[in-house]
Amino acid sequence: MFNFDMEAARIAFTTVFALDTALFIMIGIVVGITVGAIPGLAHSLPIALVLPFSFILPIHQTMGLLIGTYQGGTYGGSITAISFGTPGTSGAAATVADGYALTQQGKGKKALQMGLYASVIGGMFGSLVLIFLVVPIGMMAPRFGPGELTALYILALSLVVVFSTENPGKGILSAGIGFFLAIIGRDIITGGLRFTFGLRYMQAGFPLVPLLMGFFALPEIIKQIHWVIKDPESVGKIGDDDVDLMKKKEEGLTFKELLQSWRGITIGSILGTFLGALPGPGATLASYTSYSVNSQITNDPKYGKGSLEGVAAAESANNATCGATFIPLLTFGIPGSSIAALLMAALIMEGIPVGPRVVVDHTVVVYILFMLMLIANPFNLLFGKLLIPVFTRLTKIPASVLWPIIMVFLVIGTYAYNSRPFDIIICILAGLIGYFYKWYKLPDGPLILAFLVTPLFEASFRQALTIARGNYMYFLGSGISQVIWLITIGSIFLFLKKRKKITAASK
Repeated sequence: MFNFDMEAARIAFTTVFALDTALFIMIGIVVGITVGAIPGLAHSLPIALVLPFSFILPIHQTMGLLIGTYQGGTYGGSITAISFGTPGTSGAAATVADGYALTQQGKGKKALQMGLYASVIGGMFGSLVLIFLVVPIGMMAPRFGPGELTALYILALSLVVVFSTENPGKGILSAGIGFFLAIIGRDIITGGLRFTFGLRYMQAGFPLVPLLMGFFALPEIIKQIHWVIKDPESVGKIGDDDVDLMKKKEEGLTFKELLQSWRGITIGSILGTFLGALPGPGATLASYTSYSVNSQITNDPKYGKGSLEGVAAAESANNATCGATFIPLLTFGIPGSSIAALLMAALIMEGIPVGPRVVVDHTVVVYILFMLMLIANPFNLLFGKLLIPVFTRLTKIPASVLWPIIMVFLVIGTYAYNSRPFDIIICILAGLIGYFYKWYKLPDGPLILAFLVTPLFEASFRQALTIARGNYMYFLGSGISQVIWLITIGSIFLFLKKRKKITAASK
């Protein structure tokens, strides 16, 4: 068992709370926020670029730079999600609905500040759980085998499909489209091609980033260009009203509004930490699950149409995964995401073999990581507050000027993701799907989550059946699986009961 070491804590404290460490954390935060706020440039990119510095920098500087980039990038994705309806990272996709709606209502500054505060609170919660519960929670992670993970993915998907809309039928249709898009490409077991329509580029599947960028950004760009075409005289002109609007200061978030969103922040922090500690789910699943669960207990009638609590639920969840990601990494050497794999590579390059004995053999390093996770959050808050006024003013630029610029960044970001021209076509197709969704008022959450979860679910499901030799009772073979299935059935039952009461009351 891992016991507290006062001398190791003292050494770690002296190392972390030094000027050079703070400088590298600040550089990482700024780079992370900047890259995270550019759609298409995943914040794993700067982390990958920084990795070679592990050979020349001491571990506290290297990890300060990496952790700062990680946390800054996770928050940075919400900036464009709120300001322009285009998530900078996949983890910010759940923030779009309420965040962008608030911007359209002239409350963009409130939404950006709520996203920042919720991100910092969620990140701090995940970091504290990492410090105090790294060993006991880490002991639970390996107990989630293929059967347990299958049940977990079904629970997450059912919550979003059923809870995300007043019409479950639309939720199921949306999830079905996401499921279909996710299975395009090669079969994960046999390697056979599925729904590629003879196109070579489709063999790799439907890429996530072009899908997100096209699905969220193109419908809004089409809408804005439509208004510009209706009023061609305004094209390229910035009138007096626009200048006044750019100069006008929006109201910021009040402390009362922050407290009123305590439910969303609490649920997001807890679910984000739990899902972040498991290999696979990641920030996107955590944010959508938190957003959907909170939708059932909130008292805000504007939820889904411009609610600060909705922003809080999504952003606290995706940032809580940052600290939780280290739990399986430090305890069992299992990276739960691509970013966790990069962080693991950095530790190995620094000569730290992650695994069950790392907390015993490299106690000082573990303490350094704990403290870096904690102090990165205040820096995230500081630089987030400094950059919010900039992005708030950007939303005031006239559509005739702003949206063509966004269109250019959209194309560049899509191409830069994999350096494939075909990804631009994927982005356009996703935009047409997004336009269809807006036209028929279909919920976007089930599509995105189904697209994300389907490969994970398929892998776990088929692996479980292989282990059990086709015996479906394997999925009920453990106590964890049974509890998850009971929660799934109970959640659906309570939702149907609630709908029945609403229907009876409306008659």
